[in-house]
Amino acid sequence: MIKELFEHYPPYHHLVASTQLVLAMFGMGIVTRPRDFVELVLEPKPMITGLLYQLLGIPLLTAALVYLIKLPPEVVVGLILISAMPGGSLSNIYTHLGKGNVALSVALTGVMTLLALVTAPLILRLFAGDFLPPEIGMPVGVIMREIFVFLLLPLFIGMIVARFMEEKKAHVCSKWAVRASLLVLAILVVGSMGSGSLDFRRYSLRIPLLIFLYCLVIQIIALRGSRHLLGFSDRDAVALGIESSMKNINLAVLIAASLFGIKGPNAEFGAGVLFVLLLYGGISLGVAASAMRSNLRRLRREGLRE
Repeated sequence: MIKELFEHYPPYHHLVASTQLVLAMFGMGIVTRPRDFVELVLEPKPMITGLLYQLLGIPLLTAALVYLIKLPPEVVVGLILISAMPGGSLSNIYTHLGKGNVALSVALTGVMTLLALVTAPLILRLFAGDFLPPEIGMPVGVIMREIFVFLLLPLFIGMIVARFMEEKKAHVCSKWAVRASLLVLAILVVGSMGSGSLDFRRYSLRIPLLIFLYCLVIQIIALRGSRHLLGFSDRDAVALGIESSMKNINLAVLIAASLFGIKGPNAEFGAGVLFVLLLYGGISLGVAASAMRSNLRRLRREGLRE
């Protein structure tokens, strides 16, 4: 019975990935308010810095990494795809729990999500085009459509729905939408593993260790650099560190599903990309949690924790 379910999973891979993303972005949209973006106008320097981190810094760092270290092409494509993604809804939650600047985190997520419509295909074309299988071009139109339909549209719908709901009900609705998205994500992972398309034994320990260091370095540069080199407040630095390292892996998984599928001539390549995406998503949760706990300990020592 279970084996038959796994055998029937592949044709639904893209549907599962898109459902997961729609639920996550709808949930985020419900708790996003236009006033959250006032921070962008009142204090533009941290916002501009965060945009530069994600638009230039991280893609260039990733390109240098894959140039200096010989990696399987599917791993390269996975890392470049991660670098092209905006922050995800979890980054806002982690920033809130870590007493960071939530308004800055939300503004960065929103603006980067809008910019991703143009920047994500551009980054992929510039840095990942040479590593794709020959028969796969860079479908800019497909990527832009996926970002608009499954990321921007649910976000805007969530914001509109929230206008007609009480704040308490809106938070409950958002919470259940996010929970449902996590359940669908679990189905995606289990389905991919059970169908044989996601095999965690295919790489040595070198790749997971590299992905861990990659995520950690991104956060250290964004957090420590913002705090010690640019002189930003701890609240801003925490938001920038978490936002830079916690990417919208849901969107990356959806794009990978569109590009490679889970069956066919590029399925094995796509499985390698999916491995990188899911592994980075899990690692980024732990890396961001360390920044969150570190800031809470600092606040506790200073007697500032709310």
